[in-house]
Amino acid sequence: MKNKNGKDKFEFHAINSMAADSRTMPRRTLITGLLVIAALVLLSVIVPGLIIENRKSEIVSKVQERQEILATGRSELIHAWLDSVKAQSDRLVTNELFRLFAYEVDLAGGDFTQITPLPEGQEEDSSMGVSLFEQFPFMERVLTDFTINSNFTTSYLFGRTGVAYLASSGSDPVSPEQQALALAHFGQKEATFGPIRQDASGLVIDLLLPVLPAQSEADEEVPVGLMLLTFPVTTKISEFLSPRALSEIGEETRLVQKTGERYEEIIPQDSRLIRPVSSDLSPSELFDFNLRPSLDGSGTEVYAAGAVLLPDQLWVVQEIDRTQAEKSLAEFRNIAILMATLIVVIVASVFLAFWWRLSSEHNGALARQFKELANRIHAQKQLLDKINGTIADFIGLKAVDGSYRYVNAAFAKGVGRDEDQLIGMDDAAIFGTGTAARMSITDQRAVASGNVVTANERVFLDNKEHHLQISKVPFIGEDDQVSGIVSVFRDVTDLVEEQKKKEKAVQQMVTALVRAVELRDPYLGGHSRRVSQFAVMVGKRMNLSDIEVATLEIASNLSQIGKLAIPREILNKPERLTPEEIAEIQKHPQHTQQLLRGIDFDLPVLDTIMQMHERLDGEGYPKGLSGDDILVTARILGACDVFCARIEPRSYRHGLEPLRALEILDDNNDRYDLDVINALRNVVNSVEGEKLIASIQH
Repeated sequence: MKNKNGKDKFEFHAINSMAADSRTMPRRTLITGLLVIAALVLLSVIVPGLIIENRKSEIVSKVQERQEILATGRSELIHAWLDSVKAQSDRLVTNELFRLFAYEVDLAGGDFTQITPLPEGQEEDSSMGVSLFEQFPFMERVLTDFTINSNFTTSYLFGRTGVAYLASSGSDPVSPEQQALALAHFGQKEATFGPIRQDASGLVIDLLLPVLPAQSEADEEVPVGLMLLTFPVTTKISEFLSPRALSEIGEETRLVQKTGERYEEIIPQDSRLIRPVSSDLSPSELFDFNLRPSLDGSGTEVYAAGAVLLPDQLWVVQEIDRTQAEKSLAEFRNIAILMATLIVVIVASVFLAFWWRLSSEHNGALARQFKELANRIHAQKQLLDKINGTIADFIGLKAVDGSYRYVNAAFAKGVGRDEDQLIGMDDAAIFGTGTAARMSITDQRAVASGNVVTANERVFLDNKEHHLQISKVPFIGEDDQVSGIVSVFRDVTDLVEEQKKKEKAVQQMVTALVRAVELRDPYLGGHSRRVSQFAVMVGKRMNLSDIEVATLEIASNLSQIGKLAIPREILNKPERLTPEEIAEIQKHPQHTQQLLRGIDFDLPVLDTIMQMHERLDGEGYPKGLSGDDILVTARILGACDVFCARIEPRSYRHGLEPLRALEILDDNNDRYDLDVINALRNVVNSVEGEKLIASIQH
C-alpha cells in the first residue's frame, strides 16, 4: 500500500510472515546472522579508516579553497583602495596647467634650483606668458591645497635630474630613499607604488605618477616630470587585516612585502610596524598553499595561502592554525569510530532480538503493537499537517544545499506552485537570483549565530509586489549538527504600504507649511531651505543615523514657521530691535510648538525646533538648556541657522563672507558645538557647499 504522497507504508503482515518462517529454521538464521556480524566487524575497521582519510583530503581542500578566497578577497579590497588613491591623484597630474609647468621646467633643464631669474626687462619665452619664477608660488599653492584636501602627507615634483623642484608646503626634505626611488622610476609611463615604510606618523607608502607634456597622450610622449605623493596607510591596513565577523578561530591575515632580497611583514597593530620575516622558505613555499611554520616565528604549523597585491612587491597571506583547521577531523574520527561501534552493537542486538522474537510465542502480540504504533504516528502526522495547513505564514525547511525539503500549504499558495513541485527547488528558482543572494546572507548569519535572524525582503509574487518579514533559525538534526534552515515568511505588505502613506502625508504636510511660510515672507522660505540643505550635509558628515538626518530635514524646513505669528514690521525692521521686540521674536519656538503640537512625525522634530536656539553655555532660549542636554540635531540646526543668517543679505546690510561667518562661530565655540562647526567648515569647502553658497545673491 502507498499513502497520498507516494511513500510505502509498513507492511506489518510481512513481519508476521517472516516470524512464522523463522520458526522453521532458527538455527540457520542464527548462523547466518553471526557470519554477517563478523563481516560487519571487519568492515567497521577498514571502512572508517578509508572514510577518515578521504575526509581529511576534503577538509584540506576546503581549507585551501577558503584561505585562497580570503587572501584573494583581501588583496582585491586593498588593490581597489590603492586604485582609488591613484585615480584621485590622476586629477593633479592630468591637469593641463600642471603639465605645462612641468614641461617648461623640463625644457629649462629639469632642475628648478639651477634656473636663475631673468634680468629686469627681459621676458622669458613661456607658453603661459609668465616666467617660471612667477608661476612657482601659484603652483606650490595648488600642490599644497591638493595634498591637504586629498589627505596626503607630502608631495614632491621631480625633474629628470632627480631633484624635487616643487613640494607641498611644510614637506620634509626629500630622503635619499625617495630620491633614489624617483630616479629609478623617472621616464616610466605607468603609476607605481614604492615599498611601505615607517616614518614619524606611522606606516606610509609613496605613489609615483608620471607627468606628461601638456596636450599629449600617454603613448605619444615621454614623461617630463615625476610626482611623488606620500600618504598614511596604518589605519587602512589595520582595517584590512583585522578579523572579520565570520573569521574562524586561528585565522590570521598577514601583509608581506619584498624589500631588496628580504621579506618583511607589515604589522600595524604591533609597535614595531615592520618586522623582517626570518624564514628560509622559497617564494612558492611562502605564498602557494601548503603546510608550513607561521610567519610570526612561533613555530606553529599553519595552512597558508597567499595572493599577489603588487607583483614582486606585496602579498596578502592568509594563515590558519593546523590544529583549528583539523579540529573537525578529530571530531569526525571520534564520531566515525563511535558510529562504527554503535552500528555493530545495534545490528548485533537487533539481530539477536529479532531471532529471539521470531522464535517467541509473542510474535503476534509484537506485530499488533507495531501496527498500533504506526497508526498513532500516522494520526499525529495528519494532525500536524492540518495545523500547518491552517497557518497563514509561509513555512519552509531548506537543506544545507539550499533546496527546500518541506513547505506548508500557505507557502505553496503564496508563490503560486504546488507543494510537491516546490520540493527540491531553491530560493533562486522561486524568488529570483537577486533575492536569493540576499537570503543566502541571512542563512549564513543564522547558522553562524545559532539564533533567530530576521530580515525584510521585497519580492514579486504573481506579478505583485509583496513585503515579507523573514525569520530564520538553524534546524538541528539528530546528530546535533545544523542540517538545514527553518524559514518563516510573514507578509507585512499592508503595514509597509500604510507606513509609506503616512510618510507621504507628513511630507505633503511639510511642503504645505513651507509654502504657507513663503506666501507670508519669501525670505523665510528660502532661508529654511538653505538651512535644511546645510544641516543635512553636516549631519551626514557627522555620520548621523538615517532617522536623525530625516529629523534634520523636516525640522529645518519647519524651523521658521513660528515667525508667522510675529508682526511683519518687527521681522523686517532695518533698525536695531528694542528689548521688547527681541523678546517678541524669541517667542517663535512657542508659536511653532502650538502649530505643530498635534502632528505625529514619529521623529523628534518638535524637540529639535524647540532647542535650536539653546546654547552650550546655557545662555540660549527658551529653556536655557546647556551641554549634552541639547539634542545633537538641535545643535546642528542652531549652528546652520546662524551661519545662513550671517551669509544671507538683508535690506539693511550685505551678507558676510562664509569664512568670516565660520570665524564668528569659532569665536563662540563655548556656545556652539565644535564638532558641528568643523563639519560645517568641511561642507562649506566642498563642491556642494560652494554651489549652495554661490546661489545666494549678495
